[in-house]
Amino acid sequence: MDNPTLFKFVEETRQHSRFGQLAFAALRTALNAMDSERAFAATHAFLHHAVIVSRLLWPERADSAPRGEALREALKPDADSPLRLARWREIAPRPDEHFETWLTGLEAPNFVDFNLMPQAALGEFRPDQFQHNLDPDTFDFVYRGERCNLQKLMTALQRLETAAQVWLRSHKPW
Repeated sequence: MDNPTLFKFVEETRQHSRFGQLAFAALRTALNAMDSERAFAATHAFLHHAVIVSRLLWPERADSAPRGEALREALKPDADSPLRLARWREIAPRPDEHFETWLTGLEAPNFVDFNLMPQAALGEFRPDQFQHNLDPDTFDFVYRGERCNLQKLMTALQRLETAAQVWLRSHKPW
C-alpha cells in the first residue's frame, strides 16, 4: 500500500476511534442522568464506530487483506483485541434479520426493551428477556443475547487512537 493511502486509512481509523470515545462519553453522561434511551442510543453509536474500526483492521473482503495487514502493522492492535467483534460485525448490516431471528427464538415474544441495572440484580430473569441490557457497574452490554464489555472496547479504542496519533506524527502523507 502506498504511503498516502495508508496515511488516510490510519487517519480514518483514528477518527472512528475518537468518535467511539465521544459516544462512550455520551453514554456515561446518560447513565449519570439515568436516561436509559440516551444511554442505549450512545451505546449503539459507540458500537457502530467500534465495528467500523474492526472492519478497517480486519477486512472481510479478500482484496482488502493487504490494507488490514498494513494498518495492523502500523497500529499494532493486540492479536486478541476486543475490537475483533466478529458477532457484532455480522449483526450490524442486517439488524432486521437479527431481530427476527432473536424474537422468533424466544419462548414467548414478551421482553423488556431496555434494562439498566447490574446483572446480579436481575434475579430470576433470563438474559434473553431483555433486548438491551447494560450493567452500569461493569459496562457489560447484552443486546439480544450478544454480549460485550464496553469498557474493554473503550480501552482498546483509546490505545488505538493513541497509536494512530503517534504514527501520523511520525509519518508524512506523501
